[in-house]
Amino acid sequence: KDGGDFLVNITNDAWFGRTSGPYQHFSMIVYRAIENRKPVIRAANTGISGFVDSNGNIISKTDIFKRCYLTERIKTDNRISFYSRYGDIFVYLCMVISVYIIVNLYGKKYL
Repeated sequence: KDGGDFLVNITNDAWFGRTSGPYQHFSMIVYRAIENRKPVIRAANTGISGFVDSNGNIISKTDIFKRCYLTERIKTDNRISFYSRYGDIFVYLCMVISVYIIVNLYGKKYL
């Protein structure tokens, strides 16, 4: 919100072992990149580390439990996403609309 150029995710995925956990964790940063319109750099001690651009495209990533390193040039994005600007306002708006619909559909029966 205050002008960061990129996001960094440093994590310890060792406790997941060789399960789907590290893959799910990595896939979440794709959504964070899109949500904030910022590139994401992820460093995980047991993999999966990588770079994701502000559109959610995976630039590069490592395999799980492989000792290696990555270097990439990242392109920063000055656009401000809807979520960065307004936060959870969409969620609150959906809640208000849902309550309104429920009251109008079912409230009349009990009044």
